[in-house]
Amino acid sequence: MKKLALAVAVPLALIGAATIYTSTQVESTARDAVDQANLKLSQMSLGAGADVTLKMLSFERGLLASDARYQIDIEVPDDEGNTQQFAVIVQDRLEHGPFPVSRLARGRLMPVAAQSHLQLERTPLTEKLFAAASGADPLTGDVAIGYDGSQHGELRSAAFLVTDESGTVRVSPGTVAFEAAENATAFSMEGQLKEIDLNLTGTAGKPVQMSIRGIRMTADKEEDANGFALGPSALTVERMDVQAGEAPAVIVQNASFEEVLGVGSRGLDQSAAYRVGQVEVQGQTLRNLTLAFSLRNLEQNSLKALVDSYTALLASGPNQEEAIANITDAQQSELQAQAMQLLEHKPTLALDEFGFETANGAARLSVVLDLQSPSADSFTPDAMIAGMFASLKADAGIDKGLVRDVASLIVQHQSGGDSDAAALQQKTDAATDMFTGMALGTGWFQLQGERLASALHYANDQVTLNGRQMSVQEFVGFAFGSAQSAGLLGQ
Repeated sequence: MKKLALAVAVPLALIGAATIYTSTQVESTARDAVDQANLKLSQMSLGAGADVTLKMLSFERGLLASDARYQIDIEVPDDEGNTQQFAVIVQDRLEHGPFPVSRLARGRLMPVAAQSHLQLERTPLTEKLFAAASGADPLTGDVAIGYDGSQHGELRSAAFLVTDESGTVRVSPGTVAFEAAENATAFSMEGQLKEIDLNLTGTAGKPVQMSIRGIRMTADKEEDANGFALGPSALTVERMDVQAGEAPAVIVQNASFEEVLGVGSRGLDQSAAYRVGQVEVQGQTLRNLTLAFSLRNLEQNSLKALVDSYTALLASGPNQEEAIANITDAQQSELQAQAMQLLEHKPTLALDEFGFETANGAARLSVVLDLQSPSADSFTPDAMIAGMFASLKADAGIDKGLVRDVASLIVQHQSGGDSDAAALQQKTDAATDMFTGMALGTGWFQLQGERLASALHYANDQVTLNGRQMSVQEFVGFAFGSAQSAGLLGQ
């Protein structure tokens, strides 16, 4: 019996000792977290036009749990050049490790330093949020803090309903689950918001209705030695309907923004893409809309030096606008020298894809621009810009069926409700023939079957357009001449 009692008492004593020790460390852990958060916020706010800081208002330590209050200060410039200041207070109930009661109740037996329970505090600024949430807590969260400084948890927003003289806004509950390493050197998250509905009165007095469904955010980032956050992030929307007055609704489906920063064979590669699966507007359906671009072969040390100098410039004045306006010759020279050093490694700027499809065709455009450091004898700005271009390759293709579909859409929009099908068809045919004739007549496109195609290449001061070779000067003359003949430059 004594052995049994001893077997029970020893582990309990060890857990109790660990709990007491942890209680003495929680405050320093929380204050360190505030310092790290402010460091990250200062880095993120540079260039963003807003300043966000976090401070601890109070900390009351207990044996099994402690209570903390934090204030988030936000400064945002307005249109008149003044600064708007806001303060939001968050309450934090910190259960001490290694085995917080709330985790044990959920069957989570992994020891942690603390379990944080966050909630937004009611203040005059947040009173409307509480009212919109029907008295529920607008924002809550649970975060587990590991002994290694890592954090993982979930933030939750309540359902909101806002009603005033301009209309109503309804937002469903949202969640964000995340994991972060110590000092946020690695971070992953997944957020979801199922529904947003807006019923408002527009500027012309017409009702405007918008519904958004299936919003999802993801990120999986890890900092490298230079502090660049490698990995992907994305924002997706399943469906969005917008209707103004009596006009037919515009329906957008499967829209997304995706970006990835990775390490390639010659440095960092940054890519980003906007994609829309389908858009329905005025009886026409556009599919697979894509705008994808990239910046590749960025030498990391040169890029880091350029980013650090620009960051120091933004922090050198009372605000970012004044810092840029009062840039010194030394700062400008330093930035230019570092930019030239980055160009020495020949980065590539690309419009990887711009295009869309209709029921009867597709259009695609891609542009790849290889950059270089201009030569030492490039003294004028124009010479420096021209010397930065090592080569350019552009390809474009437009199906004639797509031209007709787009022309029909434009004609319908301009018709003002005219229902004469024969007249609309005649205008559509005329617009299609005019565009096709202009594209071919100027020499920018060639007809390949039922597709308008164009290929442009530049390298070594030579331009090749659809197989026709010319010097840069000849190409400039051709471009201005074709634009003038098309009526784009007036008289």
